Amino acid sequence: MNRIRSATLRQKLIPAKAAAALIPPGCTIGMSGFTGSGYPKAVPQALARRIEAARLAGDPFRVRIWTGASTGPELDGVLAKADGIEFRLPFNSDPIAREKINNGEMEYLDMHLSQVAPMA
Repeated sequence: MNRIRSATLRQKLIPAKAAAALIPPGCTIGMSGFTGSGYPKAVPQALARRIEAARLAGDPFRVRIWTGASTGPELDGVLAKADGIEFRLPFNSDPIAREKINNGEMEYLDMHLSQVAPMA
């Protein structure tokens, strides 16, 4: 937060749990990607906790994830472990998500990164 110099932008920040609470079941979420430095970590983890709680309460909760490219365990891993990803594109390198894809538990479209923006 201290790195953001603009007071206007700082006022728009909310905690990860509050941001995750804004995400409805069934929605498509676009997130950054392309190596470990380029994707969000706190919000997907908060969303995974919310999905797990919903599942324990008997409410199905899954989302579709589109990213810029590869992500890691703090995004694909935690959401796949929570069984929270219905559909994923364009790239996956997470072992939990890969297992779900190969078992037919998660839809997946492997495509070149350059095709994602026109598709969106």
